Amino acid sequence: SNMPAFREEPHMPPEDEVRAWMFLYSTEDVKLETEKYWKDYGKSVFAAIRDEMKVSGEVKTAVAGIVGDASTPEEKLHRIYDFCRLKIKNTSDDASGLSLDEKSKLKENKSPADTLKNGRGTGGNIDMLFAALAKAAGFDARLALSGNRADMLFDRSLVNSTFLGSSFIAVMVGDKWEFFSPAEMYTPFGMLGWPEEAQEALITDPKDPIWTKTGQAPAEKSVAKRSGKFRLLEDGTLEGDVRIEYTGHLDYEKKEFNDDDSPAQREETLRDMVKAQMSTAELSDMRIENVTDPLKPFTYAYHVRVPGYAQRTGKRLFIQPEYFEHGVPIVFTASDRKQSIYFNYAWSEDDDIEIAFPSGYALDNADAPAPIPPETTQQLVGQSMKIAVADGRTLLVRRKLFFGWPQPLMFAAKSYDPIKELFELVHQHDNHTITLKQAAATAVRN
Repeated sequence: SNMPAFREEPHMPPEDEVRAWMFLYSTEDVKLETEKYWKDYGKSVFAAIRDEMKVSGEVKTAVAGIVGDASTPEEKLHRIYDFCRLKIKNTSDDASGLSLDEKSKLKENKSPADTLKNGRGTGGNIDMLFAALAKAAGFDARLALSGNRADMLFDRSLVNSTFLGSSFIAVMVGDKWEFFSPAEMYTPFGMLGWPEEAQEALITDPKDPIWTKTGQAPAEKSVAKRSGKFRLLEDGTLEGDVRIEYTGHLDYEKKEFNDDDSPAQREETLRDMVKAQMSTAELSDMRIENVTDPLKPFTYAYHVRVPGYAQRTGKRLFIQPEYFEHGVPIVFTASDRKQSIYFNYAWSEDDDIEIAFPSGYALDNADAPAPIPPETTQQLVGQSMKIAVADGRTLLVRRKLFFGWPQPLMFAAKSYDPIKELFELVHQHDNHTITLKQAAATAVRN
């Protein structure tokens, strides 16, 4: 074969975008017209699922109680969305607690009224119930279809419905379509899962299906909020308590990864995560909170002891104050790039760290790295780290970083060098070191 060997690279586009593949299918129409194909398909799907979002008397009665005193469109939809996530058990979810045998014995829901009555349903049933309740509340709600960019980037010229593998609900709010999928229990109101973001979506209609584009959640919607309160010992050991809360897409991924694991497996995942950065780390009092809670943020809390965290040389201790980035490898190391650079979603980090000095030590050097202003990166990245001292013996570190919005999340290979340099600069700032010096009197006593 003359096909070149495939080389994996960090942050590549989805696999089907970079590997060769062939799609075989049968059709009676050997020459498909793109516009006509998708129009006909959108109409046929609308007709096929019409009864699945039927507004019955039961649905009308239910929505009155669900919406209650909500007055704005957003409040009404938010209450409907949370009802579908919290009150209807998703039998499609791997964390449903149902075995395959139990699932096979469940009676199929034929309408939103059935889903309401049974208090459970497949992911598709839940989305359709949301649509029916929204319609009963006076909204125009439709089924929408899109590609799944975890697999590949959708292109309308691929005239086969297989490539529209994701579905969710489009609701007209004011004069624009907004998108919802309560079937994804951990996806917050107002967001879609990242594979459906920034995608062309086909909104079904009995006459003229509509092509539109889904939005992309900004970095502040997916936050890792990390805090640590530590004390540093004379031998360089760092010890203290850590808490990390995740929101948005970060929260979704943590919950999906952990929700069907045992408590012991979840603790092992946390321990492995920390030790991958700091091999000497010893964790205790681990708490993993809100793993299956649709509303509260997935949270890690633990006590940690890290021997050798700071390096001691003579009377000085050299310490990296940004605990959460300690030992994190640089993202891009290769000198060249073949594939485009691709990121799943925008995210941000918000760190708050306290480190108490050992007795007899004082700050020798506490300069902070210069910020990376967003305007210097075309709003792609922003980073700041502020370092201060409280009471003469406690280091206070506040770091903020965001990446990825409003810029697109895929960049041509020719942009590799500046992106690589940008990530190297962030890494350099995160590895910034400060110096503590032992007081002369203490040094003599030692």
